[in-house]
Amino acid sequence: MKGLKKLFLGIMMLLMGAVAFGAEMDLSKVTLKDVNGMSYSFGKDGKPTYVKFWASWCPICLSGLEDIDNLSKEKKDFEVVTVVSPGLVGEKKTEDFKKWYKSLEYKNIKVLLDEKGELSKILNVRVYPTSVVVNKAGKAEKVLPGHLEKAEIKKLFSSKMMMDDKGMKDTMMKDNHMMNDGKMKDNMMKDDKMMNDKHMMKDDKMSMEKKTSM
Repeated sequence: MKGLKKLFLGIMMLLMGAVAFGAEMDLSKVTLKDVNGMSYSFGKDGKPTYVKFWASWCPICLSGLEDIDNLSKEKKDFEVVTVVSPGLVGEKKTEDFKKWYKSLEYKNIKVLLDEKGELSKILNVRVYPTSVVVNKAGKAEKVLPGHLEKAEIKKLFSSKMMMDDKGMKDTMMKDNHMMNDGKMKDNMMKDDKMMNDKHMMKDDKMSMEKKTSM
């Protein structure tokens, strides 16, 4: 029965699908403990962070843990943490989860325990796995439901991607500036035309008056 319950919950979460993510959410004030009892705060080390939400009953999540373990030990410009919610959404109780996770023998993954579901609620996580990109200030910038390969995770934090994002913003600002300039030019041309029309009308009027007086 427990297995069927977990399967049902998993299917329901997948059917609910992704939820759109709007403004940046500040996670810097959220502190969670990991499976070893150590406290963790987002943005404390001044690095961007990749966060993976997962569950022990999620086969896709489990299949990606080896990648996360390998990524965690690599030298990179961002941190990697994972989050589970013991006692919630079909997950094992805290002590049972710790015992089970220890048996997997992963050495490099940082697993945070969101026992009250606080972080999941803030980010509106409804699908496992879900990935979150947190900037160096501890603010969540992107929430991406579904599985991501290691290469895809790295791409989220690559300097090229950041440059591309900046380039897109610069282009948009440039286009907007050009558009505004265009509007200004149109208004100037319109004003010049109106002034010319007024002068022509004035000249025509003076010409007519001169002919009438003769």
